[in-house]
Amino acid sequence: MSWPEAAPGIVGLALLWVLPGYAVLRLLGARGLLALGAGAPVTTGLSGTLAMAYPFLGVQWSLATLLAGLAGAVVLAAVLGRVLGTTTDPAGVTVAGERRLRTDDRAWLTLSWALGGGVVAAAMMRGMGRADQPPQAWDAVFHLNALWFVRDTGNASSLGGLAPMYADNAAPFYPATWHGIVAVAPGFDRVTEAANSSSLVVGAVIWVAGLVALARVVFPARALPAVLVPVLAASYVTFPDVAVSMLAVWPFALSVACLPGTIALVIATLRGVLSWQMHLALALGLGWAVVGVVLAHPSGVFSLLLLGLPLLTVLLARQLRRTARRGRPVLAWSLMAAWVFLVVGVITFLVTFPPVRSIMDYQRGGQDSYLPGVGSLLIDHPLIYVYKITSVNLVGAVLVATGVALTVRRTHARWLVAALVAAAAVTLLAAGPPEQPLRVLAGFWYTQASRVNQLLLVPAVVLAAGGGSWLARRAAEQLRVPVAATAGLLVVAVVLLTSGLRWTSHVQVMASTYTAYPIAWGTILEPEEIAMVDRAAETLPDDAVVLGEAVAGSPYLLHRADVQVVFPQLSPIPGSPARNVLEQRFHEWRTDLAVCEAVRDLGVTHVYADSLTFEDELNAKWEETTPGLRNITPGVEGWRKVDEGGHASLWEFTGCDR
Repeated sequence: MSWPEAAPGIVGLALLWVLPGYAVLRLLGARGLLALGAGAPVTTGLSGTLAMAYPFLGVQWSLATLLAGLAGAVVLAAVLGRVLGTTTDPAGVTVAGERRLRTDDRAWLTLSWALGGGVVAAAMMRGMGRADQPPQAWDAVFHLNALWFVRDTGNASSLGGLAPMYADNAAPFYPATWHGIVAVAPGFDRVTEAANSSSLVVGAVIWVAGLVALARVVFPARALPAVLVPVLAASYVTFPDVAVSMLAVWPFALSVACLPGTIALVIATLRGVLSWQMHLALALGLGWAVVGVVLAHPSGVFSLLLLGLPLLTVLLARQLRRTARRGRPVLAWSLMAAWVFLVVGVITFLVTFPPVRSIMDYQRGGQDSYLPGVGSLLIDHPLIYVYKITSVNLVGAVLVATGVALTVRRTHARWLVAALVAAAAVTLLAAGPPEQPLRVLAGFWYTQASRVNQLLLVPAVVLAAGGGSWLARRAAEQLRVPVAATAGLLVVAVVLLTSGLRWTSHVQVMASTYTAYPIAWGTILEPEEIAMVDRAAETLPDDAVVLGEAVAGSPYLLHRADVQVVFPQLSPIPGSPARNVLEQRFHEWRTDLAVCEAVRDLGVTHVYADSLTFEDELNAKWEETTPGLRNITPGVEGWRKVDEGGHASLWEFTGCDR
């Protein structure tokens, strides 16, 4: 499928993700860019909750049932908004002091979004090549087959809905909210196209909309920071490119993309002089947005804490300062002490909670020095050092520094600076020496610097927008020209100084796991092998069950050709002795009776062989735990070649029939 052919599906997926949540927020009383930016997080929260509830109600997951559940939420929001009187409350128009955008401001924002979001989406498409091009990364294999199982079983629950990925031997909690939405996205016959299209929606729509909303509530009196946000966001390659390509952690990427819109809703809910009805209505929307961030990926809890604690502390401190000035200092100090106690207690609980400890104990190497990490943060170089990216974002660093200086001097939105410093510190802990005791704080994000680094962009982009707005206004005053003229010159300067909003770097990062051979971290599929996998829908019988080394490409048969495989993911499947036998000793099938017993137990009919090695020019992906399946050499008796492509081939296997 080409990108033009996928265009209707992309638009449909974007509308599915944004409109229901937007409608809920509008009916509750939120308005403008705030409702638009927080719409996707609310939809995500509603969808994830519905997916977990449907199995208990006996309801199959599909586009129709998802839309029905979302429609029910919209109706409920309409009723609540009417009861509370917030749907038509004039205060809803100016939540948190936000002024209505003028017509020319809306036009400039539209152009800015078209430029920034357009560059992000177009570069992604260029790097991926085609909408149906398979990504080749460890997590990508898991998520693509998980999408296939959601479609096949009609179960998108995070509470065991992905059990087929573990051969139904385990039903662990696994964040399946992204899978639930993408699996039923309209307009896509196969999940590969749907997953690739979701990267465009997450990066160019959800992420940008959230940042625009956040800039709008942080700078409610000025529209220019929000107008600059899409262009500035596009100048960074740390997110979404790395998340949806090299890491292929789509659920985590969705959680990160939902953060700015959710934080904007926090500010709107807690700041400003609003009626209690409006505070309550916005709090209801905020609750669903927070659920969306967390259900998209559980690490969203810690992401919200990292970026949101400075904000909540500042907002609470302001309220308590007013309380103290009104003659109740003891109450104010008592509440602040209670807040500190609550924060410490929550963090202590999370650190000692066994599921969280299992994440924090994940062992990952680091650099001997913090200097490489500092350099990467300053110039926006991905904290995955396989990339040899030459373009840098020095203009972004200058604008962020300007925004920091202005924020500190004017005592406005200082929480952004605190959040920036906190995200940078945790990123450096993850990237630095492993023996650092404080490195445990990065464990909430699997001690992976390239994940934590993505959170840095939330405060960085908003601060850069504030700094850029100030520079444009000062230049307009000095030159005695309209602000629009100097703002336009600033945008042109950003585009030129970042080599076209880092176009080449965007494309390079995306292509690294799609079309740039050898694939970063190891090639799984060659182009000819992809064609062979797709042909398997015709060349293999309907009851085929294919055995093959997972890192050699056999799992792709499931979601691309609807062919059952023994290993639907690259990680070992616990609780399956038969699979363990084949991983270790399948090459001994002639002499080891246990091997043929395992073959018969699992119903294996075909074998996927691949002769590509780690030393070859294409640099095959390598896995040490499956020696029995590595570089299988089919024999004469009991083997019949069905198809071949590149170094790979498909064989009918009857050696264990006797």
